[in-house]
Amino acid sequence: MKLKNIRLTLANVNTTTNRKDMEAVETSANRVRLDDGTLGKDIESYSVHCLAYRGDILKVKVPKELAGKVTQLNEALGDDVTVNVTFTGLKLKAYAMKGNGDYAVNSGVSAKADDFTFTVQNVADDFEVIP
Repeated sequence: MKLKNIRLTLANVNTTTNRKDMEAVETSANRVRLDDGTLGKDIESYSVHCLAYRGDILKVKVPKELAGKVTQLNEALGDDVTVNVTFTGLKLKAYAMKGNGDYAVNSGVSAKADDFTFTVQNVADDFEVIP
């Protein structure tokens, strides 16, 4: 069986199988690589770093046209809150490639989305004591 024939869904990579959103922990900008191999100043896309299965981090690429949303998300992550992100048009692909050693293999899942929305949940609400 080939990796391209494996069907991945959000349930395969999320912290729990029944969640439709993911918890975001960070954002980053992906720069354009120049012909000489160095990184340029222009932004190619953005990545939203989300908690994934077994404590791993899944970086979901989003288009550079969503710069305003990414800035709002980054500001929300600066506060002491939990930010849950719901992706639209999420595409997941498994990959594997030869590593540095004789039998080493680098593998994982790449993610790309067309759009996203996010909700902010106050951390104090999670630990509210009900008498």
